[in-house]
Amino acid sequence: MINPKFKVIGKQIRMIQLGYIPAGNYVKSNSAIHWDGKTETGEQVSSGTYFYQLQTGNYTETRKMVVLK
Repeated sequence: MINPKFKVIGKQIRMIQLGYIPAGNYVKSNSAIHWDGKTETGEQVSSGTYFYQLQTGNYTETRKMVVLK
């Protein structure tokens, strides 16, 4: 499973790769995909609109999220 995050300007700020995870309902943070709001270099992102993309096998979904501080 791959989950890159993008700023509105299109710059990728972080990619999270968890490898193979079977289909299911994951709600605990130690087993679900979650983002700590930091870039690849560990910097906290600023408030704003971000896009995330979920890729699994032949399925890709892109959605929007808002970070408020």
